[in-house]
Amino acid sequence: MDERKILDIEIKIVRDVKTLLSIKDIWHQLEENSKVYPFNTFEWVVNWWKYFGGGKKLWILLIVGDQGPIGIAPFMITFGEMGLPVKRIKFIGSNNSDYLDFIVKYGYEDIFYRSLIKYLESTIDRFTVLDLEHLPESSGIYPYIMDSWLYYDYDVQDVCPYIKLPATWDEYLASLDGKFRRNIKYEIKRFFTKCDGSFMCVADENEIDDSMDRLIELHQARWRKRHMPGAFYSKRVRAFHKALAFDFFNRGILSLFELKDNDKIVASLLSYHVGGKRYYYISGYDLDYSRLSVGAVTLGLSIKRSIEVGDEVYDFLRGDEKYKEDWTNDKKRNMRLVASYPSVAGRFYLYYIIAENKIINKIKDRFSHD
Repeated sequence: MDERKILDIEIKIVRDVKTLLSIKDIWHQLEENSKVYPFNTFEWVVNWWKYFGGGKKLWILLIVGDQGPIGIAPFMITFGEMGLPVKRIKFIGSNNSDYLDFIVKYGYEDIFYRSLIKYLESTIDRFTVLDLEHLPESSGIYPYIMDSWLYYDYDVQDVCPYIKLPATWDEYLASLDGKFRRNIKYEIKRFFTKCDGSFMCVADENEIDDSMDRLIELHQARWRKRHMPGAFYSKRVRAFHKALAFDFFNRGILSLFELKDNDKIVASLLSYHVGGKRYYYISGYDLDYSRLSVGAVTLGLSIKRSIEVGDEVYDFLRGDEKYKEDWTNDKKRNMRLVASYPSVAGRFYLYYIIAENKIINKIKDRFSHD
């Protein structure tokens, strides 16, 4: 593991999987004392790298102070994206993760970010760009980037609806539009009247494989009907999510909900549970049961379950699809933050990436509201 010294802080560079696996316990300890998302947990990073890391270089920065590790910058390096002859420093998980950020021990934010920026200033040259995707607008890095000598720019990348959960299900229902509130109460009651219905969260590790297969089948069937690829469009994507499901189950992060008619799974909802927040990742439902609105029923019951266990937030993750507006009006944003060397070429790379982001956003906006 390479080591550098910045501001009396040690920066250890993880460049290979063996070294990454050796810091598993350190990563977990930092997760327990930091703001963390499912997408920068050790399990997500390791599995993502296994399935999607080809052609990229690990470049994880472990920041260590006098009293031990204070944070992690889970970076990787790519080259030649979109035809640009430039290295990009990116988060591991870019493109198919929802929130990507640094893991910083509470109380050490200032020294972590000052050390990180100083190191990046010494690393970013004329042919290197820092390109941070899906960065929450609440991230602590912004003022430190703005105070550096690097060129920087940022743009909204994702709109992320979420629910601030009240104390009771009835209180939440009362906050909804009257027509939608009546509809969801009616649909839940109708399903359990017409079907031998049950709603559960997978609690047996031996059931995960079959339950994930069923989720994938239900999700893909709906998207194939629309002549679109769906989220589980490749063998590699499916393998990633199944491997991750087992790792997240063992850490108590996985929440895979199933709505059943007798023994038949008619809807599935995959979510992750971290730090008193539930993150709704993906779902699918049996098209033969669409007349019973089983997708909406499953979503409603998963929100109800979150309220019952005392969660603070139900997070719909990135994407402001129209159906989410029925469930909440609250939204936050992810940004795409780009920083480059202060040169003509650096400014060109920066503006090129931001322009690329704007074009992608226009395409996403069109599909999300169709």
